[in-house]
Amino acid sequence: MLRLSDILHADVICKSDSSLTGKVEDVYFDEFCGKIVYFDISRADGRMLLPFSAAASVADAVVTEDSLALTSPGDADLTVLRSALIGRKIYTANGKSRGTVTDVLFSAKGRVASVVADGTAYSPASFRAFGDVLILKDAVGAKRKTRKPSFPKAEKDYPVSILSAAPPSPPDTRAAADDRSAAVFPVGAGAAAARPSADIRAADDEGDRPVYVSDAAGGIDVIFGGESFTPYRVIADYNFLLGRTLADDLVSYSGETLARRGERVSVETVEKARRHGKLMDLTLSSR
Repeated sequence: MLRLSDILHADVICKSDSSLTGKVEDVYFDEFCGKIVYFDISRADGRMLLPFSAAASVADAVVTEDSLALTSPGDADLTVLRSALIGRKIYTANGKSRGTVTDVLFSAKGRVASVVADGTAYSPASFRAFGDVLILKDAVGAKRKTRKPSFPKAEKDYPVSILSAAPPSPPDTRAAADDRSAAVFPVGAGAAAARPSADIRAADDEGDRPVYVSDAAGGIDVIFGGESFTPYRVIADYNFLLGRTLADDLVSYSGETLARRGERVSVETVEKARRHGKLMDLTLSSR
């Protein structure tokens, strides 16, 4: 943001011939002080106006491309424009003083961001009138009293005690895994009931892959092994694919062929697809 106090008395430079055109004495704002319209330039031959739009840049000095951009004050309609804001007093609508304007902040495009008075910044929209003094709108500066929210009180206090009993010990996950390894889960479409317990084969303790028992009708029993095996629910969720035919080769991300086109989907196919993250491709390719 640029400050009007830094621009006052700054040099005005003509870029075409590197000449010093004059100095900034003041600026003219539009009717509502929302934008700078002219720079008021003092020269040896009198006052001139430089349209803000004709300023190539505004920094430590105001630079213009050509001195022909300057215009005479008599050729401009200044009746509705505002100038000399610095030093004017600010009042509220009911006559309370809010200090004196000490600066005006504006952007590089001339848009006024705020009018500063005694350390307080007011936006141009905060004022209802600009004249010999600046008058704020009714709502500006008024402090609204807001009620604090009230919370209902409890009818009575209830005592709270901390239980001294020891927390229950966690379940023996190893024992639960052993019980699970001895179970047989039918997941095939043609499996109406669990196989007899004589068909159950326990996996070894090395955490190998699970053992699958299948027949020609598509009924499959899964015998779980170590704790590293993904739960049987994964196979069960995809048992509708069993017996379907692959329309395309099933290839892993590394390029390994997991199943060939024309093969029927088996439990081993589902397990391979799961381990390689290809269950979705297997589903889409099965017919």
